Amino acid sequence: MSREKGKLTTADYLPIAEFNRLVDGLHADKLYMWELYCRLSFCTALRASDVLTLTWEDILDREFLDKTERKTQKGRRITFNPSVQHKIKELYELQGEPNKKGSPFLNPKTKSAYSLEYINRLLKGFKVRYRLPIKAFSTHTFRKTFGRYVYESNGRSAESLILLNSIFRHSSIDITKVYIGLRQAEIDKVFNSIKF
Repeated sequence: MSREKGKLTTADYLPIAEFNRLVDGLHADKLYMWELYCRLSFCTALRASDVLTLTWEDILDREFLDKTERKTQKGRRITFNPSVQHKIKELYELQGEPNKKGSPFLNPKTKSAYSLEYINRLLKGFKVRYRLPIKAFSTHTFRKTFGRYVYESNGRSAESLILLNSIFRHSSIDITKVYIGLRQAEIDKVFNSIKF
């Protein structure tokens, strides 16, 4: 759960195949800004409030991003591998090579960053448009998708939970497990093991 302007919100993760289907669909529909938003939110594991403060200079032709998180006021270094660097450059070019000092996520009407509320409404539309199998889809989904991806791609290991706990800066491994949906999955497994 996350807090959004005084109300409690929940977000589920997208299985990585569904995440890839989403960004491929956005690309095919030439919604390059939103493809970039989804990809950056996933590959950086940053909260939406941090992603929306990025400029093209922060992400374009960079091997890493140094970012102080707004919520925690703690610094993080995020590495961009060559594949991520290439995709960012491709999306920059597809959007007409805008001013590098500007935000990739500017509303053309207001010349300011889109609000979280607007993006969450947009994501709900993408859920329908791309038939995504997710109940609670919000800006926080991409952090959780990152977490679940790391856990799954590292063999569901205890080490991956320790790594995610450090990345997310949770106070305990149990919080990390709940965050990426493991606790409920473990509980479901217990009940599903009962046979008559």
